[in-house]
Amino acid sequence: MRRLLLSQSQVSVVVSSSVVLFFTFLLFLSGYIIQQRTVTGLQAAIKPRLPKAPQTIQQQDTDDGGPTELRSGSRLFNSKARISYTHLSEHVGQQVNWQRLAHLQLARNHHDVCNAIMVLAELYRLKSPARRVLLFPQEWAVEKEGKGMRGDFSDPFLASSRRLLRMAARRYGVELRPVASIMNGTGDGEDVEGVYSLASAYALTEFDRVLSIETPGLLLDATPLDAVLAFTESAPFAMLQDDTQGDGVHSADLLLLQPSVNTHADLLTYLTTSTSEERQHFNDTFLPTLFITPPPLLLASSTSSEALIRSVGILHGATKGFNTTAYLSDVSYIRFSDPKLPGPEYDVPWSQKVAARPRNKDADWTWTKLYGQFAQKRMEICGLDLENWRPG
Repeated sequence: MRRLLLSQSQVSVVVSSSVVLFFTFLLFLSGYIIQQRTVTGLQAAIKPRLPKAPQTIQQQDTDDGGPTELRSGSRLFNSKARISYTHLSEHVGQQVNWQRLAHLQLARNHHDVCNAIMVLAELYRLKSPARRVLLFPQEWAVEKEGKGMRGDFSDPFLASSRRLLRMAARRYGVELRPVASIMNGTGDGEDVEGVYSLASAYALTEFDRVLSIETPGLLLDATPLDAVLAFTESAPFAMLQDDTQGDGVHSADLLLLQPSVNTHADLLTYLTTSTSEERQHFNDTFLPTLFITPPPLLLASSTSSEALIRSVGILHGATKGFNTTAYLSDVSYIRFSDPKLPGPEYDVPWSQKVAARPRNKDADWTWTKLYGQFAQKRMEICGLDLENWRPG
């Protein structure tokens, strides 16, 4: 038998080739691992965030797990309404059809457009799994630029509003829905304003529920709002229980509606045939109200450790023991219901702003920070500076 003998040069080639192949394999393997980590990170960033219950909430349940009678009535509505504790569940979140739920904003005029888009843009940034819908007057979609609906004069804000609407749809996945105005049928030609304008939302029957929060404001955490939207007891009309005076938070700051063709038709008939005085008692006579009252740790008050909504207005009454960290933590939405300023979107004179600042040093710092954040978000999202304030 003949033996195969390798020369020194052949052995050198085999060894060097093996080394090259080994390190090439290691390089390929490291690149593959880095690629998989990158793909996993991108998937986690793109994937919607499903709300899960904090542990403190899971431990708090009522005896029967259902709604209870309202022990203390809301300051704005009667005591015959029911109260519903919002129960959250980590397991239920995986079963919710988020395509049937939506966060909704209504822009009644050009001034409301940016404020509404800011809320929807933050929902997009915070990866809310629900859809985002913006209602706007249908006249904006059919009106030609350069000619107003009531004459030949031009609407100077129409082009800007259309630009913002297109940007919201393209950048933040907002669904634009034109709606017709609801006119008072008593002949006075008065538009039905306020919460009743959201009657158009009852026509969105492709959704099981829609949730709207009052603007202007800053959205800090979308999870509690998503939980209210998905897990609150089903009801045609639900709102916050407002039983605390002086906190700047009101029932109409958060509305949860259940679209229905019949409810929409009945509501339109009611609003177009009733008088202004009758509409003031709307919630007592037309739709039974369900008050949304999360467990004690989520009550929207300044003294609770967690809140759905807090108002900057309460900062004016801050005392020496005010805790800035507690105020800004564990809150979903900061509402700019400030009794001393017209709104965060206005650039008021410096002297008026100084006079409106809270007297407490820590509250003043928080107040100034929130107004600064709003101005920055307005520029980042809408590309708009603050508006000049013209009293009257």
